[in-house]
Amino acid sequence: MIATATSDQQQHALLLLVRKCIDRQEREQMYQANGVHVLAELVNRSESYITRLYALKSLGWVADGDSRLTESAFYELRDSVREATPQELDSLAEVLQHGSEQEKGDGAVLCASIATRGQLDALRDVGVLPPLIEMLKGGTALQTLWAANALGTLACNADEIRVAIALEGGIPPLVALLRVGTAEQSHQAARALGKLAKESGNVAAIVDQGAISPLVALVRSGTDEQKRFAAYALGNLADNEEIRAAIAGEGAISPMAALLQAGTDVQKEEAAYAVGKLAIHNDANSAAFALEGAISSLVVLVRTGTDAQKQWAVYALRQLAHNDENCAAISREDGIPALVALLQGGTVEQSQEAASLIREGTDDQKLNAAYALGTLSFENEENSETIGREGAVSPLVALLQTGSDGQKVFAAYALGLLAVTNEWNRTAIGREDAISPLVALLRAGTWQQKEIAAFSLGNLAAANSANSDAISREGAISLLVTLLQEGSDKQKRLAACALSNLADNDANRAAIAREEGISPLVALLRGGTDEQKEVAACAFGNLAIDKKAGSTAIVRGVVPPLVALVRTGTNPQKERAAFALMHLANSDDENLWDS
Repeated sequence: MIATATSDQQQHALLLLVRKCIDRQEREQMYQANGVHVLAELVNRSESYITRLYALKSLGWVADGDSRLTESAFYELRDSVREATPQELDSLAEVLQHGSEQEKGDGAVLCASIATRGQLDALRDVGVLPPLIEMLKGGTALQTLWAANALGTLACNADEIRVAIALEGGIPPLVALLRVGTAEQSHQAARALGKLAKESGNVAAIVDQGAISPLVALVRSGTDEQKRFAAYALGNLADNEEIRAAIAGEGAISPMAALLQAGTDVQKEEAAYAVGKLAIHNDANSAAFALEGAISSLVVLVRTGTDAQKQWAVYALRQLAHNDENCAAISREDGIPALVALLQGGTVEQSQEAASLIREGTDDQKLNAAYALGTLSFENEENSETIGREGAVSPLVALLQTGSDGQKVFAAYALGLLAVTNEWNRTAIGREDAISPLVALLRAGTWQQKEIAAFSLGNLAAANSANSDAISREGAISLLVTLLQEGSDKQKRLAACALSNLADNDANRAAIAREEGISPLVALLRGGTDEQKEVAACAFGNLAIDKKAGSTAIVRGVVPPLVALVRTGTNPQKERAAFALMHLANSDDENLWDS
């Protein structure tokens, strides 16, 4: 009917269709009637602006939750629809404020449709927020439903509008809809609150209105769309430790884990995101998710999920991996090969393209996978060896060489942790040419990249003469000395540790002395933190093996602070200082001890 109707008939029919399409079951009937094709044709060819808007709004659900239209295809259609004129926007605002009840309801639908077209700031500027919020408080059922949808769409990608909706009083009536609204009203309220919670300043207001309990109830026993958006909202609300504990206290862990295992595709995606957020710095939540079987479900998503599912499943695993028992569970569930697979690039031949897409993670997936692998290998030698032998080194080095700034940080972090306790990994990382890009980060990276690069280079140099020589040849020693002089406390400690490990041969010991590394190490002994003093003493234990470097250290005043550590330091400091003094005693010129 829509395809063959007159212009006015099409516009009226499309208004009715938009209202029906807010219900997923109604959309299924549309799909069976080839509705997607018909709507796309209307967006492209209809002469009526309103008809094109309503058709576009109907297709918004098709692309967002039902996966019947790709996002790129939807955006192409969206961009083909012109923007509303200032006069049209003014007329809409007038209807929302002063129209009849029927006109206000239709206006809310039109407002939501223009918001889907992307004119968010223009709608806010003509004053649609106050009348929409008034409809939430006391409008008809239709007005309330579409006001919630319009506000959620307006809040999609605009922090200023999220703030404005809260300031206009939009949060309390949205939370009230969670409790007493119809199924569709509460679904739209959960969606809108999830969007509003992306602005951190709104989180406390939403929680204070009591949103957590009804959102958890929707995750547990709501409709498919209620579950999806309630999980999404809870993930965005999990902004601090207190709220994460409160969400778990309302019983969210079990139903969220159930969504991971048996939900729809979009539910699994939102649940994986929420699990990751709830597990941040919360051992109790992390352990509870593991008991509910979440780790197994997440590993399955990493292996076989959609791109978005993989991204958020890896994000969740890296948060859960901060718990030692969870690290072991991830390994038992064969999570390590799945994470490594996201880092590995597949072949590019046409016949193997599908396999390549499965193995080759997106940028965000690779970043999260690198972080997760690093966390899994932290102080876990068995995991570290497994990760190395599963082939993680090569793709991590590739990220280090050509990735984004964030990918480089996490790749360097992972490589540094893989090198801590495993000689096979240290050798493999050096052989894959990781040293040059690490030194490049040390030379010209951000402060965080320099810190991680110093950490990784120090670990690669430990008991590995080939890596030590390569690090020195790349010019790292002078850069580490600079970091020792000018860096933060943590950077100084990591630079001292790296120099200590590099001082495993005479050439490097001489280079450290030549690059003026001795004086800042002495300064750490005198006035550094306890950790810095311990590392500096260790460095002098290695440097003093070279008599010339030892003599230079004595002249620079190394002996008194070392003696002080032997007398009053911690046990590790005493041990390192005594070792350094033993080697310094072999200096060529014993008279130097009187200086």
